[in-house]
Amino acid sequence: MILMVNLAEVRALPKIDLHRHLDGDVRPDTILELAEKERVKLPARDAIGLEKYFAELRSRSVQQLFTEGFGKVTSLMQSPENLSRVAYEEVRNLRQDNVIYGEIRFAPYYHTGESAYYGHLKDGTKAGMSYEEVITAVAGGLEKGRKDFGVRTGIIACVNRELEAEQGVKIVQAAVRCIDRGVVGIDLACDEATYPPERHSDAFRFTFDSAIGRTVHAGEFGNQPYKNMKTALQILLADRIGQAIPLQKHDDLITLIRDNKVGVEMCPESNLVTGFIKSRSELGIYKLLREKVLVSVNSDDPAIFGYTLSDSFSRLMEECSFGLREMRRLQLNAAGTAFLKEDGKRSLAERIDAAYHS
Repeated sequence: MILMVNLAEVRALPKIDLHRHLDGDVRPDTILELAEKERVKLPARDAIGLEKYFAELRSRSVQQLFTEGFGKVTSLMQSPENLSRVAYEEVRNLRQDNVIYGEIRFAPYYHTGESAYYGHLKDGTKAGMSYEEVITAVAGGLEKGRKDFGVRTGIIACVNRELEAEQGVKIVQAAVRCIDRGVVGIDLACDEATYPPERHSDAFRFTFDSAIGRTVHAGEFGNQPYKNMKTALQILLADRIGQAIPLQKHDDLITLIRDNKVGVEMCPESNLVTGFIKSRSELGIYKLLREKVLVSVNSDDPAIFGYTLSDSFSRLMEECSFGLREMRRLQLNAAGTAFLKEDGKRSLAERIDAAYHS
C-alpha cells in the first residue's frame, strides 16, 4: 500500500538537498536591496515585478534565463559582504523548508569580476576577489546561518566548463585549500553541450588524493549525454552525477553507477522548467530505485525556477504515484551519498529514519 502525503506533510518532514546553487536561490527582496546598494538597474521595481520577470525568462529560453537571470543575480554577488549575506539567507531558506542538511554550490569564477560569460568584466580600476576570498565569504555566511538557524551545510565549488583547463585547476586548488572552511566537494557545471567533461580532467585529478568529493553535471543537455556520463564516471571519477536525465535508458551505466555506489542527483522540477523533460516520469526514478541506484531528488535553483524542495517531492509523488516509502528511500540515498564523514552520514540517516517512521 502506498502511503500518500500532502504538501504540508512533506514540508514538515526533514529533508536533505545535495544539488542547490547559491545564485539560484536569492529572494527577490534581497535582489532589490542589493541592486539599490550597488546601483544596478533591474527590470522591475518590486518583488512581484521581479518574480514576473523571472517567470517570463523561464518561458523564453534556457540561454536567456542564464544570461539575463543568473547573470543579473551574480552581478550583485561581487563583494564579500553581499556573498556572506546571500549565503546567510540561504541557510534561512533551507530552514524554512525544513532542510536539515544542504550542500550549496557556486562557481567562484563568477564572483571575481572576471566573467565575460555573464558580462561581469571589471574596468581594471578595482581588483576583484580571489577564489579563496569568494569561498571564505560564502563560508562565513553559511556558518552564521548555522548558528542562527541550526542547519548544517557544505560547500561545493564549481568549475565552469567554458574556462580553460589551467583556470579550472586553480579553482580546484583553492577549494582544496578551503577544506577547513567548509568545502566538501567540487563540481563541473554550465555549458555541457559545448564543453565536454574531459576538458577539466586535470582539475579533477588534483582531488584524487584529497578529502574532496567529486560531482559532475552530466547528461543534462547536449548531443552526447551518454558519453558525458561515462566520462564523468571513468575519467573524472565522479562520486556523484548531477541531473543524468537519460540514465534510466542505459542499463550498462545503471550497473556501473550501482556497483560503484555513485550518487545520482536528480532535479525533476528544474528539468521541467528548462524543457529538458516533458514529464517527471521520463526520469525513471522508480526504475532507478528498483535497481538500487543511490538516486536523490534535489531543488537545483528554487528561487529562480519558482518552487521549493518540498514542492519538488510533492509534485513527483503526485505524478509518479510515489508515497512516503519512496520519499524515505530517496532521502536515505541522499544521506548516504552526502559529502560527509561516515558519522555525519549516519546521523542524517538516523534523523530521516526516525521522522519517516513516526
